[in-house]
Amino acid sequence: MVYFTSLAVFDPLAALLLALRRIEGLLLGCVVLASDAAANGYANYVLDTVPGTTPGRIGQVVITALAVALIAAAPRVAPWLHRPGRAG
Repeated sequence: MVYFTSLAVFDPLAALLLALRRIEGLLLGCVVLASDAAANGYANYVLDTVPGTTPGRIGQVVITALAVALIAAAPRVAPWLHRPGRAG
């Protein structure tokens, strides 16, 4: 419960940092999406014993795909973002 509640802080923070073109936003976004995919995987496959396809499992696949896409795109996006300690 604490993890999912913390997403209420980290998701908007990542969005704000990305809007400000900060590299920290990209890194935080990668961490948040990857950890969210892992947490949802645990919740949907370990804790939920219902067999077959469920809405939660479909959502977990979508979040995992978004996490993989963001992590794959991060090296190409990073040059356009501001780094700490550098002007501009």
